[in-house]
Amino acid sequence: MSASKLPAMPGRVGTFCATSWRYLGTWIAIALIVAVDFAGLHALDRSATLGRAAHNLPGFLAILLVIVWVNFRTASVRDGQTKWARSQLELANTARWMLALAAFCMAASLLSHLSVAAAFPLVDPQLVRIDEMIGFDWVAWYNWVRLHSILFIVLKLAYGSGLAQTIVVPLILGLSGARRELADHMLRFMLATLICLIVATLLPAASAYLHFHIADPDTSSTVSEFLPIRDGTLRVFALDDQQGLVSMPSMHTCMAILFAYALRRTPVIAYIAVALNAIMIASTPTHGGHYLVDVVAGAVLAVVTIMLVKRLRFHDPSLDASSATQDTSAPQPSTS
Repeated sequence: MSASKLPAMPGRVGTFCATSWRYLGTWIAIALIVAVDFAGLHALDRSATLGRAAHNLPGFLAILLVIVWVNFRTASVRDGQTKWARSQLELANTARWMLALAAFCMAASLLSHLSVAAAFPLVDPQLVRIDEMIGFDWVAWYNWVRLHSILFIVLKLAYGSGLAQTIVVPLILGLSGARRELADHMLRFMLATLICLIVATLLPAASAYLHFHIADPDTSSTVSEFLPIRDGTLRVFALDDQQGLVSMPSMHTCMAILFAYALRRTPVIAYIAVALNAIMIASTPTHGGHYLVDVVAGAVLAVVTIMLVKRLRFHDPSLDASSATQDTSAPQPSTS
């Protein structure tokens, strides 16, 4: 075998993601969420606008063009024999999933607004009592962290990394060729988000910031839309202004565990991910306005989601074929 060649990928791997039923199922799920969004807007007499988010449309089109170009370039080399062809396949796969992630986040953002607009009775008093029962004084902890400026900044940076990791983690998985892990991670992320929104709809919490009347910068202002959405004074949802409207369970805590879990097999990065996300979990009470019980619930949600996806270990020929190829991709002795 020529040293410049890699083992051929079985079947039409160049279209592995486009024909993957899991990927297509993802878009079907997104379409259903959008349908629920429209139904919710109609039922609750609300409306939504893209606002500045409309400026992102050229970016979506650019990603689509990249996908089309890569698919065209690899049309004649679907066996992925060359390193360049294989790199293009990974790029196409990653771009497709990133596009699906962006669409899902937009649909889920609108769904989070609707969950608040449903206006079920607030559970903040009950959550505060549970915190007190386990010996956690939210206000005392918040004030203590504010007094330690270095700790406060470290926690702030860690909490802010949540958005960046939402983008970076799938990129690392996709571009490194971990196709099955990327697909599993996307399923875990989307499933956890939907479960979180269901719980938050039935057990809404205004956040510790609003409950304890915290007025420091980047506290109550980060959830300023919560009460106006609940009482109906805010009836037009601007999707370009995405606030953290969900308090119970803590989605930041859940994401931190999911991010670290997704990167568990990535050399070096796995240790960095564990350290960073451990700090992010610690930051959620003070920088996310979460009660301690929110954090615990977010951790439980992550564990449950991971277990569910493991049980739903779907057989996907496109992913199984790519995994088998990766296992046999070591250089073979030349037979010439």
